[in-house]
Amino acid sequence: MVSLGGQNAEELEALVIALEAEDGFAGYEINFSCPNVKAGGARYWADAERMRETVARLRRLTQRSLWAKLSPNVTDPVEMARAAEAGGADAMTVCNTFVGTAVRLETREFLLGASTGGLSGPAIKPLALAQVYQVSGAVRAPVVASGGAVTARDVLEFILVGAAAVQVGTAHFQDPATGIRIARDLIGVCERLGIRHLAELRGQVGTAPAGAAAG
Repeated sequence: MVSLGGQNAEELEALVIALEAEDGFAGYEINFSCPNVKAGGARYWADAERMRETVARLRRLTQRSLWAKLSPNVTDPVEMARAAEAGGADAMTVCNTFVGTAVRLETREFLLGASTGGLSGPAIKPLALAQVYQVSGAVRAPVVASGGAVTARDVLEFILVGAAAVQVGTAHFQDPATGIRIARDLIGVCERLGIRHLAELRGQVGTAPAGAAAG
């Protein structure tokens, strides 16, 4: 998947047109959610009709898979997901970073070089789990979870609340082999939990088998 970001629909269209003649990738993940863009970024895209219309414009340009990477920094993530689906998105990535900041008390300065930035990593996992659960129950398109997965158990928790797949991002900055480790560990964790296939787990939160012991 090729990750694309733009200030407006016209920039995104130009990027897709430029890439359509290229080989070696299956589709586009459109970043409608970066909080670090000076011109507004996620705030610009936090409009359901603009989201629907932009996805529809991109949909007409390609037969490749088209994913919408949604911002968590909106009033209603479900509304934005439904708008992207209505425009023709094949999947939703939920979610991007949460807006945060950090300051240095001694010098009375922002640490990030700007007043705000995007918070990622394990700190946002409970928030991402909640949004994946909300969105996956509201759209037919598959939801690709993103937000704080570090271990195989993290991945399975996202599957449990409805994710079709899970991205691992920030953890790779600490250990580039994280994805390989998680893929290896998944087999053992599934065996210990009696999970024969991920389809048995997907979206089954709140449906523990009768007699299951509380952990």
